[in-house]
Amino acid sequence: MRADRINALGALELAAEFRARRLSPVEALHSLQERHARINPRINAFYETDWTGALEAARASEARWLRNAPASPLDGVPVSIKDHLPVRGFSTPRGLFHTPRSPATEDCPAAARLREAGLVLFGKTLMPELSVMSFTDSVAFGASRNPWRLELSSGGSSGGATAAVASHLGPLALASDGGGSIRHPSAACGLVGIKPTHGRVPYFPAPTDRTVAGPIARSVADAAAMLSIIARPDGRDWTELAADIRDYATELDAPHEPLRIVYAQGNSIVGIDPEIEACVRRALDALASSGHAVRETDALCEDVSDAHLAQAAPRFSDWLTRLPKDVIDRFPPATIRVLEHFSRMTLADMAKMQDARDRAAVQMLSNFRDADAVVTPTSPRRASRIGEFYPDGDMLGAAARSIGAYTRAFNLVHLPALSVCCGFTSDGMPVGMQIGGPKLSESRLLWLALEVERWRISTYGNRRPDGIDR
Repeated sequence: MRADRINALGALELAAEFRARRLSPVEALHSLQERHARINPRINAFYETDWTGALEAARASEARWLRNAPASPLDGVPVSIKDHLPVRGFSTPRGLFHTPRSPATEDCPAAARLREAGLVLFGKTLMPELSVMSFTDSVAFGASRNPWRLELSSGGSSGGATAAVASHLGPLALASDGGGSIRHPSAACGLVGIKPTHGRVPYFPAPTDRTVAGPIARSVADAAAMLSIIARPDGRDWTELAADIRDYATELDAPHEPLRIVYAQGNSIVGIDPEIEACVRRALDALASSGHAVRETDALCEDVSDAHLAQAAPRFSDWLTRLPKDVIDRFPPATIRVLEHFSRMTLADMAKMQDARDRAAVQMLSNFRDADAVVTPTSPRRASRIGEFYPDGDMLGAAARSIGAYTRAFNLVHLPALSVCCGFTSDGMPVGMQIGGPKLSESRLLWLALEVERWRISTYGNRRPDGIDR
């Protein structure tokens, strides 16, 4: 099989080739390594790889497949991990240029489950400093580029992860989402990204009240298969939910009744790009035509931008206190402004945040009294050009805050949501549809996303980024 064909295979497709012995995990890894050498310098998705350790894992997987004893349905499939999720043997600089690049001594829970399942952990992907920004650029490692158009950002803060998967540098990535950091870059790069119910995927060290780990993939089925692996008990996360061992990929094939869907277009602070709205509405029309009941509402909930910032303030103001001034002075100006904003927040601001969060929870949950899922655009804005991330030049301004207008509330209220590509703009850029639901409704959301994915492919074809291999 040609190397470009191997690298284009999805996770489940790779596993099928391993099972049929038409391809081995070692051959797949060699093809990936060769492509990484050619492509990563152009998109800048990875800051660190370990091909020696990956080869050892691929050989072990190959032996298991030869014995017909794979550790999981995805045994031998390569997967990358976002910077600030610790992986044994890899450094975790959190996008910072001044921290020691010493290797972690243990895996975070999701990485541990992937390793146990036989997946090949081969590299760590970029994020912005401290994961503050919704783009991926840092003093330490530079900008990750969007494989659809290299002059554009791949989004953030998991932009290295999405740049990798979209450019066929591995079919899967593990990332994190504290306000849209999986969903926004997935939308920008035409991928599937899942923010699970809080606690469904154990998170350690330092469990937070809004950040979760989740999968990024090129297809709904691959994302579902990966979620089945990482949503397993760990024991280190005090917010971890009770064990619920499910096979989300298999559940995609189960029959479902038509769903009641709410479309909320009115959350954006400064308005939505008309082509993005048109794409989402076309996909919704297709869902309605297939039997789902679709109705509209003005907004999911009130704007929670200030509440989201306040919730993050204690951790990031602590960074501002502990980091040396000469280090902070080298941060991008937008990052410095956000950190300084955090440092000025008071206990009264925290109280207002909690009140706003409580109101948003009531408003969000009310949508599910007579609906099974809510749909929004993932982002109201298109991917920005590298170096021109916010039209108003201010991360705290309306245009910047609008980027997360549809996503933040799901984190604050601990509800699951995903992004799936639902179409393309006139210049060929992918558009993301966000599908959210009540707690523990991941199976339903994935099933609905699969219907959107199938409609998109039948309508637009199975497009991939142009120009990467030129």
